[in-house]
Amino acid sequence: MKKYLFVIILIFATQLVFSDDISIETYVDKTKIGIQEYLKYTIEISGEKAGDVKPPELPDIDNFKSLGTSSSSSSSYSIINGRMTAEITKSYTYTLQPRKTGTFIIPPITIKYKKQVFTTDPIRIKVIKGSTEPAPPPSNRFKERDAQESTNLSDNLLLLARVDKRNVYKNEPIIVNYKLYSRYDIANLSFSSEPSFNGFWKEDIFLPENINFQREKYDGRMFNVMLMRSTALFPTSTGRLEIPSLELQVDIRTQSYSFFDFGSTKRYTIRSKPIAINIKELPIENRPINFSDAVGSYRISSTTSQTDIKVGDSFTYTLKISGSGNLKQFDPPILPEIQNLRFIDPEVSTKINKDKISGTKTIKYLVIAQEKGEFIIPSISFSYFDTSQKKYITKNTRSYNINVQEGDVTFIPSSTAQSIVEMEGSDIGFIITDTQMRTSIVYLDRFGYWLIWVILLMLIPASMVYSNEQRKLAYNIDYLRQKQANKILKKYMKQASEHVIKVDIDFYLAAQVGLSSYLADKLKIPRGSSTEQLLSEIGKGEIPDETMDKIKNIFEKCNQARFMPGGFSKENIDNDYKLLKEIVSDISKMKI
Repeated sequence: MKKYLFVIILIFATQLVFSDDISIETYVDKTKIGIQEYLKYTIEISGEKAGDVKPPELPDIDNFKSLGTSSSSSSSYSIINGRMTAEITKSYTYTLQPRKTGTFIIPPITIKYKKQVFTTDPIRIKVIKGSTEPAPPPSNRFKERDAQESTNLSDNLLLLARVDKRNVYKNEPIIVNYKLYSRYDIANLSFSSEPSFNGFWKEDIFLPENINFQREKYDGRMFNVMLMRSTALFPTSTGRLEIPSLELQVDIRTQSYSFFDFGSTKRYTIRSKPIAINIKELPIENRPINFSDAVGSYRISSTTSQTDIKVGDSFTYTLKISGSGNLKQFDPPILPEIQNLRFIDPEVSTKINKDKISGTKTIKYLVIAQEKGEFIIPSISFSYFDTSQKKYITKNTRSYNINVQEGDVTFIPSSTAQSIVEMEGSDIGFIITDTQMRTSIVYLDRFGYWLIWVILLMLIPASMVYSNEQRKLAYNIDYLRQKQANKILKKYMKQASEHVIKVDIDFYLAAQVGLSSYLADKLKIPRGSSTEQLLSEIGKGEIPDETMDKIKNIFEKCNQARFMPGGFSKENIDNDYKLLKEIVSDISKMKI
């Protein structure tokens, strides 16, 4: 009896052991691909307990960019000798995009299940120029015009970057335009990622909201041409800098060959070539003492609201700097101290035109007159480096005579110990004949007396804090951006909510710009930094993976929706708006 019991226990234990067996395999759809194609990399987990295995984490793979993952599962059941067994298969497919040509290795993937560790085999991938598949034929509209038609994809689909100049000075603006040239019928367009403009302050001039082609001749042939992006760049360092390539995903619509053939679309990735820029340091020779990094071409003017006032009254003194250049990157002129005229910390505002390189910087001072007399606001000098003349230019404002009359308020400067004495009657006062003593009122034991002193003492540090805050807002751009981040986010969230009500695709534009600007301001990095750079900077903090996934998800949807008018329903937009609000709620509770 004991012998049979031992055999039964052994069989049962063996079944338990083997029931936990799983197998893991990895494979790709092809081992040779073009730089413009995508690689499908699949991890397949099979076994009765495959459903209990956690989804694998794909590590960073050199020279490949992961564009996302999809998963699927299948199961089959069989009965053998009266015992039912299950075979479960779970597949995780990753879309990988090659970054450059060459031969590369997809490294082994390690997966842990209970006490077992599984390691997959490495896979060798060869990436070549162009595409391994034949390119679709160009549109019939172009075939009719060209006798010798090229079938190469790179000859019929181009993304070209052009700059207005390649040799500039530090802080001198550069305009870069990215244009798409196509001889195909385009179904959809989307930016693969935001380029990282390292070494530049970036201001976007134009970003398209929908597909809009115009016909244009290039290299002797006709193309459909679309401006994909126009950007103003302000170099913040010197030497040889590189304007990065822009990466674009293009869905080409293939032609139908019969009534029942509706055609299909094929996605390709194209990139513009990076452009090298030589950045020169500003000359030290003849550099003015008051130079504050203003580069471009400017003019300065000044106004005062009034020149005749009374003691205790105030007036506004305004400086305006207009022109083109790095208006946002330099500090306003510093005013000299004028005795008995008190200048409150200025209010600085910058209005930039649509070209992002011209506009007006306005500096407003509130001035309080503290004593009567004639005072002079001297001429204010402003120096900048003129890139066209390649020399420093100094311009001056006019001076103002301020006439201050006696008013109802008397200011006693702290540097003097004078007292105002008012005599009544004659030089010799009357002799007091009343010998009765009068009790004077003593306030030292009154609560109100000490309360007033406490309030006055508290106003001193409060005023210092306020003054310091205004100074930081006026002269520290990063601090100002930090303070304005929530205001900017609120503005774009309001726009996004309006577009949701209208079921307008522009919701995605407002969401992307608002969230990107908010994160860039909070992280103190240039606006327009790449999505990868933003996520990388956020990831340095203790940000939950769930929140990171939400941010990645909304950015991907924004990039896709920008070029898919009508492709998103009201339900899609409503759900994405809820996702955006969840992200804003999450990051508002975190310290980035």
